[in-house]
Amino acid sequence: MKSARGLASRAKGVVVAPPCGPGAARARKAAQGVLQRRPNVSESVVTLGPRERGTTGPAGVECRVAPSRQACYLLLNPEGEVEHLDNGRVRTKVFIDMYIMDKAYDAINAYYRNNLEIPGFRKGGNVPESVIMSNVGKEQYFLAVLEEVFKSTLEGAFAKLGDRILADTETIETPTDEMVKALVTRTPFNYQVSADILPEVAWKSPYAEMTIKVDSSSFSQPDEEKVEEIIQEFRKEQAQLNIAVGRNVQRGDMCVVEASCVRKDNGKPALAVPEGAFRYDTEVSSLPNFVENLEKLTVGGEAEFDVTMPEDWADESVRGLEVSFKVKVNEIFERKLPDLTDDFASQIIPNCTSMKECREFLLENIAGGKEEAKMQAIQNAVTESISECVDITVPESMVVNIGREEYGKRLMEIQQQGQLSPDMVQKLTSEKLVQDYIEKERDTFEMLARASIGVAEIQKLESLAVSEEQLEDELNSIQKELEAAGENPDAEGIKQMIKERLEAKLVFEWVEKNCQVEYV
Repeated sequence: MKSARGLASRAKGVVVAPPCGPGAARARKAAQGVLQRRPNVSESVVTLGPRERGTTGPAGVECRVAPSRQACYLLLNPEGEVEHLDNGRVRTKVFIDMYIMDKAYDAINAYYRNNLEIPGFRKGGNVPESVIMSNVGKEQYFLAVLEEVFKSTLEGAFAKLGDRILADTETIETPTDEMVKALVTRTPFNYQVSADILPEVAWKSPYAEMTIKVDSSSFSQPDEEKVEEIIQEFRKEQAQLNIAVGRNVQRGDMCVVEASCVRKDNGKPALAVPEGAFRYDTEVSSLPNFVENLEKLTVGGEAEFDVTMPEDWADESVRGLEVSFKVKVNEIFERKLPDLTDDFASQIIPNCTSMKECREFLLENIAGGKEEAKMQAIQNAVTESISECVDITVPESMVVNIGREEYGKRLMEIQQQGQLSPDMVQKLTSEKLVQDYIEKERDTFEMLARASIGVAEIQKLESLAVSEEQLEDELNSIQKELEAAGENPDAEGIKQMIKERLEAKLVFEWVEKNCQVEYV
């Protein structure tokens, strides 16, 4: 976004007033589309001094004296009218009278007087407005005033709706040139703003009667069995692949195959099978009867067969459908697993001197992570249950924001693993790839959005509050960690995130205590 600050900072090397305070970020977000449309502020329309009172304001209201904020607002919109749009957004008008306008001019002028280096004037001195404008540039100056107007008025634009307006979804709809012209001529004006609104929450059934079904597979496995599974997985990773000669495919083999897959009902491609030859691990195959059909083939063998897709398959579009495969086996490799020697133990856990010591180390760590895995499984189950119980249509902005956050997290994880070059990271941040990811995972993001709204509603209805002391303790702890890492944390932003996380935790605990929980 080309904000007033960004535009003006390039004018004559001066510093432009950065909007600050609680409404600044919101003002910059809402003004994004507005301030990108740079107005044409010409010499002929610039008025440097205060205009004579007696201008005509909106709706034909003649303001012979500077009207009060309350008076002009009532004249423009006496009932605080809010228009509900079809797309889940709301729209209203904000009246800018001379009082608000003068305050914005005063704030911008004060900032420049305290920050600009102007020959012949000391910082903080009474620098004339015309001199400030000459140094900043007229266009940048009036855009800065406009952003200051947004900062002081935007947060209260939808005050009638309380906290139901979604943060950072406001859009200024009035053209920039209209508003700038009003500022230049010191004429009261109104701007139109729209925003997403949280829907009224309805429940399909009372949330206190939810049955929470927790998938216990991540923490119910016996510790000793889990240890052996980890060791076996590591052996597979370190296995030597040898060409299998004179035999058919066996489960556990790594095969090189060529394959195609189509839906039987319409003949269209399914399952995104790669073109050309690709590796296929028969040990981890979850397709029913797929490996069984491969086991009938040797190198060079081909087969055609049908598979009925499981009802719990990840791709919902093919659940329960029949698909047809054509497969050719090009190569078969068998794994030669390394022996479980003491030397191999040090490859699993550095500095371990024996397999006995390795198993003890793994047992200790598994026991420590089991409770965390259980808590995560419960939170996942509660999230899904609340999402299924709440009956709302989620705002699109919530879906998109959740999708962008998840995409960013995944990209960061891959980048931290050193798997991406800077050029590749740049390519992966393209808007098209982000939008494609959001569309692909839309069902998940809509579920998370519904759950988020439901969690907030339960927290409100059950009066679940985080103590200020707990909030401060968490904030201080995180701030210390960030400062130790050389980062300059945004205390208010971090505090809000901590508050939301702790409130969600309270809801999860309330649901676990008051609802029926089944471990499956």
